[in-house]
Amino acid sequence: MKAYMTTPITNNEEAKKYICDLYFDGNMYHLDEYAKSIVTFKTGKPAFTPEECEQLDKRRDECFEHMTIDPHQLCCSLADIELG
Repeated sequence: MKAYMTTPITNNEEAKKYICDLYFDGNMYHLDEYAKSIVTFKTGKPAFTPEECEQLDKRRDECFEHMTIDPHQLCCSLADIELG
């Protein structure tokens, strides 16, 4: 399991880094969803293990608690960069 999934988020900067880590690792998903509901496009199988889901849901909640902007704004900004 990646360190960013298990490291608690305690402030705004850590929350932004977490979202960037998710994105650049290819694990970004819509943060309104529980991680267990995310499946891969190719196989339709769960994208994360049950253990990862538990950690990802904790980190997501911490992002919403500690970020000074809506976490979705950062997610959308990262996606916009890729789409050009």
